[in-house]
Amino acid sequence: MKKWFSLILAVLVILYGSFVSRAEGEILTQDSPDNSGNITVDYNAAVTYTVTIPASVTFSDTETEVERSLQVSNVVLREGSALHVGVSSLNGFQMKYKEGYIEYHLMVNYNDTPKETDYTILTVPAGESAGWAILKFVTNLQKDHVIYAGDYTDTLTFTVEVE
Repeated sequence: MKKWFSLILAVLVILYGSFVSRAEGEILTQDSPDNSGNITVDYNAAVTYTVTIPASVTFSDTETEVERSLQVSNVVLREGSALHVGVSSLNGFQMKYKEGYIEYHLMVNYNDTPKETDYTILTVPAGESAGWAILKFVTNLQKDHVIYAGDYTDTLTFTVEVE
């Protein structure tokens, strides 16, 4: 029993000595060449960002143009990279209900947006902490293709990519 206790005590002393020497860093004595020592102080900043997208868009018989904003904030990126926000439409920029549809289009900062899949609507380069875009949804509510009464909807998907 005493041998085991002695062995455990010896291991603890070795581990404590190893810990203390790591915690101390450099040791300076009267024999040190320049009586100075160095330590490293650092912090690793992680990539961060917040993208706030509109909650919803609703057209009415009197409101055929609706503006919403998309905001990017708290941006910290690696040097040389950029944050890209893209948008795509599930129904090709058509609000659908069963076989019927109503077309609309999206303008970004008052410029027409192509009806491509995952079109980039905003880029924030490294070094900038924020960005924004005005999203203007426009329809003429042409009802030639409205077949049934009901809720005509589309789903926009916003994607964020850092490269």
